[in-house]
Amino acid sequence: MKRFMVVVLAVLVLRCATTRADEASKRAKAEQLFTLLRMDRLTDQLTNSVMKQVDQMTQSMPGMDRATPEQKKLLADFQQSVMDLVKKNVGWKALEPDFINLYATTYTEEDLDGMLAFYQSPLGQKVLEKTPELMAKSTEIAQQKMREIQPQMNDMLQEFMKQIAATVAKPAPPESHAPAKNGP
Repeated sequence: MKRFMVVVLAVLVLRCATTRADEASKRAKAEQLFTLLRMDRLTDQLTNSVMKQVDQMTQSMPGMDRATPEQKKLLADFQQSVMDLVKKNVGWKALEPDFINLYATTYTEEDLDGMLAFYQSPLGQKVLEKTPELMAKSTEIAQQKMREIQPQMNDMLQEFMKQIAATVAKPAPPESHAPAKNGP
């Protein structure tokens, strides 16, 4: 019986060690994949995009064209605070551990090997090279389509606002306060 327990314990320990090694290998492959995918650059582009939006938003605020040096300093400090917050929370350093965990738990080691092989191939490198351009052009297409339907959306919003206003203007129907009947 002791021998049986020792064998079972040894199998369990070996299995746990193998599982940890498999997980470490998968995590290493996910990390290698993200290096190939240039995820650090992609997240930098994201944070720069957010910063441009913040800059456009703050520059379009009333009176910013006549800002005093003190107000400009406050604006610059605000923008830097926003950038620091974004980088800290959605920069690659913040996202990388979660992304590695996500990929390591979602994909098998064989899946990760396949992705690595693809992105290391000439076609995979071409995909990586062309993706930023494709993403920019895709965004332009989507934004153009949104601009095209903006008048319709505005009309729909105006009609909706009229309908809401009409319901607000109507008095509520009187509630019936008839006593409840007891029994048949």
